[in-house]
Amino acid sequence: MTACDLYPVLPAGFDMDAALEVLRDILPLPEVTALRLPCGWTPEKAQLSKLVDLLHANGVAMIPEVSVPLSSTPDFLLGLCDGLHAACVEDLVTLRKTVGSDMPIGCACDNRDDAMKAGESGADYVAFPAGDLELVTWWSSVMELPGVTENVTTAADASSAITAGADFLAIPLQFDGKDKERFSAMAVLAAG
Repeated sequence: MTACDLYPVLPAGFDMDAALEVLRDILPLPEVTALRLPCGWTPEKAQLSKLVDLLHANGVAMIPEVSVPLSSTPDFLLGLCDGLHAACVEDLVTLRKTVGSDMPIGCACDNRDDAMKAGESGADYVAFPAGDLELVTWWSSVMELPGVTENVTTAADASSAITAGADFLAIPLQFDGKDKERFSAMAVLAAG
């Protein structure tokens, strides 16, 4: 078992060919267990098929960030995803009513109250802002629900978040030629 899982996050407006090239290098890392897609992304079906094949080949879940109402997210994307990411607790509450209890939903939370409400509203994980290690430490010490530290960009950030008790590190892909190196370094830390 790893100490922490890695959760790559694709940026808005990403180029699919560039993304597939980077993802081919990082998805095989055993610590990578989920990939978040940006809110509002509407893929071509052929592009989505390549991405889904790559994710499935590596046992990595596809989690699009969605907005409410869900009608802005293509049905074919919803039909293939493994879970959803909500930007706030209010969206989580609405999504849970819309998709039911079978679809995993994570939720971004800025404070303890939001995190508690998200847990009570059926979140499958809560995501905390980068650098708020006190919130991560508190959550991991009192709750069973997994906690995600957002926007982890360096090995030092990763080490601090893991020490604080994060279950997942949400790592933005930067397409700067160093994503593979960055993920490899964080995978060593995440492996415990």
